[in-house]
Amino acid sequence: MALPPSYDGEPLGDWNSDPEAIPILTDLPAYAPRQRPNASALAVRREPKEFYYEMKRNGKLFASLTMISDAAYSRHMATYLEGAPLKGRVRLTLDKPDAILSVVVSVQGQFITGANEGEQLTFLHISKTLWSQSEGDPRSGNSPAGGSSSVAPSTPPKFSGKIQGDYTWPFSIDLPKEVLVPCGNRNEPQVFTLPETFNERHTRASITYDVSVRFVRTKLRADHRIAAKFGFIPIIRPPPFPPLRRLAYQEESPLLGPIGDPDGWHSMDPIKIKARTLNNRHILIDCTLFLAKPLSYTRGSVIPISLRLIGDDHQALDMLSSPKAIVARLRRRIKYHHKSVESLAWRDSLDHSQLALWWPSAEQSEQRGVRYVNGELHLRADIKPTAAMASFRIEYSVVLFSFDSPGLDLGSTEMLIEQPVNIVTAFASGPRARMYAPPGYESEIPVQEVSNVRSLADLVFF
Repeated sequence: MALPPSYDGEPLGDWNSDPEAIPILTDLPAYAPRQRPNASALAVRREPKEFYYEMKRNGKLFASLTMISDAAYSRHMATYLEGAPLKGRVRLTLDKPDAILSVVVSVQGQFITGANEGEQLTFLHISKTLWSQSEGDPRSGNSPAGGSSSVAPSTPPKFSGKIQGDYTWPFSIDLPKEVLVPCGNRNEPQVFTLPETFNERHTRASITYDVSVRFVRTKLRADHRIAAKFGFIPIIRPPPFPPLRRLAYQEESPLLGPIGDPDGWHSMDPIKIKARTLNNRHILIDCTLFLAKPLSYTRGSVIPISLRLIGDDHQALDMLSSPKAIVARLRRRIKYHHKSVESLAWRDSLDHSQLALWWPSAEQSEQRGVRYVNGELHLRADIKPTAAMASFRIEYSVVLFSFDSPGLDLGSTEMLIEQPVNIVTAFASGPRARMYAPPGYESEIPVQEVSNVRSLADLVFF
């Protein structure tokens, strides 16, 4: 899969006509089409989609669970946005009398690092009884298929017989935005927002959600149970853009850099770059990396970057300010531990994005010996947002690695600068971020070409 093309100022994300919509997910494109979707297209995306799970007994249908979710976000399984109720229905088909004591739907969220005890943490558990014998004859409030329902009395007599026929119970369960979870060495309760579903092949830790319906029987008979996984997406919105950046997006004008909009950029501490030319001339360059404020960026969007280089050697400045010499990526760190590890040592997993794109800046300082370069990190729409749940973390940072300039000996290929950032799921209020990389400045390295890895900077995860 090749890298995304140059966008030449096109707006990012889908749903451009809906300012409150959250960005595209895995099953949709990672960047916007050039034409805005019309209202009918948006309506199609918001149609409900059903996921059906059934249980058979003696070759015949016994019970089924149907999950109902938004088709726009649900591809392989039902997926729900924060604030949207988890909807579905349960059907029970009995061709002969059966002693069912109750029908219970349960929702569960878990952080899992293995199959052993202490490697699974349940951070969400909700149960809802759809029917029980204490509520009386199920036909009173829920008629069998083909029958007619009647008004149930205010205090129905307890039902103690067997039931037979077809029964359907719809349900709607609200998921909380936050949960209280004991964590740390002292198991002190802490508040966490529900994280997005996370399950990747090369990472042992996962965040899963499932819903199950249980048909409860007497103690001497085993309960029947149908379970299904579902996806969850939190709505995390960044702060508004600074005024001048917001105006540039609104008017589709060039984005001002650190010179024209100093309040709109976060400046990292300058670093000294020591290098040696091919003729053994030693040089010293001051390097400063700038990130557009605020340091929260919507997936499917862009991270604007600027780089300033200061030095007396103009030839070295030209080499280091070349777009192909600058190596910057988005770093993802997945951290977790589980109780079965006595020391509670954190396990880290590092991945890196595609290379940032760079081009010469039209905004230059009047001082001699100063170079500015503009850059962008293009964020895929399906990357997971920054998250924290108990001892599980997904963290991001923008990393500037050592320059790749054949004419200079820089000594080290390791990281020079790292700045933590947040990746969120929803757009900020107001205009959308835009990509400004000029045509012809696409990265020449396809994402899948990770063979012949020379350093950590060569690794990519999307």
